[in-house]
Amino acid sequence: MTLRTRNKIMQISFFISLFCILIAAGCFIAALVYKDILPPPQQRVPSFVNNTVLFSYSFTASLISILLIILYTPFTLYILKNLFENTQCTEIIFFLMFSAGCLCESVRILTPFFGLWSTFSDLLFFCGKITFTGRLLCPLSFVFAATASSAEHRQDVERNIFILAGICIVFAVTAPFNTVKITSTGTVPWGFPTLFLLARLLFTGIAFISFWINAVKQNAKEYKIIAFSMTALLCGYGILCASDNYAFMLTGFALFYTGTLKYLQSLHSLYMWK
Repeated sequence: MTLRTRNKIMQISFFISLFCILIAAGCFIAALVYKDILPPPQQRVPSFVNNTVLFSYSFTASLISILLIILYTPFTLYILKNLFENTQCTEIIFFLMFSAGCLCESVRILTPFFGLWSTFSDLLFFCGKITFTGRLLCPLSFVFAATASSAEHRQDVERNIFILAGICIVFAVTAPFNTVKITSTGTVPWGFPTLFLLARLLFTGIAFISFWINAVKQNAKEYKIIAFSMTALLCGYGILCASDNYAFMLTGFALFYTGTLKYLQSLHSLYMWK
């Protein structure tokens, strides 16, 4: 993929993210005007938060957490344009895939509007599949960034993108969903949630180890910082996805955004000397 093509994709992605934000804002205003915002049932995940005062349920915190993830995409794309516009960096292409996974969370903001979560409609089912795709795409993007970003893999980047997207879509299509039990965060739950969570943790671990191996092989300390910052931002992302209280929202926001800034700064520092 040429530098010009990648920058064009970044530009298009930026405008798509803004369009999604406008759609979400329009739906919110319409639902507010018609007084048709219906909070999802308090089916909380993880369940231990039910008995803790610190994690008291807040529908407002849940909406803000979704909004923080949605705003993340144009925020990071703006940073990418300023830091990497003239830098050939394969990791950035996979980071764009991660940003796309974050944007998939935008469909969750639709579930409380007009009582969508109680309709059991095809739209609700589709929202569940989009969310599932994004949750799988985010950690897998870093696995590919850590293992398929070297110079010898640069010619295969388009193929790797299709493989990455294909894996996520296939699993989203085949995974079972339960539109009867909507979580407090507006998520349509899928089958085998514990197994899915363990898979995401495994992908995070693989990416961490791969970045660390790159640091040792190339004698580049930046990769060690990248490994830790990637872990921080994925933890923040996961917490925001499960956030229905202010404690989760603030913790997730801090980890998500600071981890991202450190990740991109370290990546920029690494390629600045190449």
